[in-house]
Amino acid sequence: MMWHVVFAECDGRVLSRAARSRDSAIQVACELLSQAYDVRRILEPNGISIERPELDEHFDEGRFPGLRRDTSSAGRASRMPIELETVTE
Repeated sequence: MMWHVVFAECDGRVLSRAARSRDSAIQVACELLSQAYDVRRILEPNGISIERPELDEHFDEGRFPGLRRDTSSAGRASRMPIELETVTE
């Protein structure tokens, strides 16, 4: 069963990235949030979705160490982009 993290690039193009579990999908979403992508939701295999407010809770509570928001421009500039496998929505 696949989970899909739906996000938008800075040009507005909507993409998704697949994950094999709920925890993995949340971690992918947090990684994308830390790199300033516009994460919209996670689509579960059963059709239910995890919306952005719940994802923000996971991100803000530091459930994945090292993935807390850095709002400084130096923090954003020093991040290396993650390699994405994308599927268009």
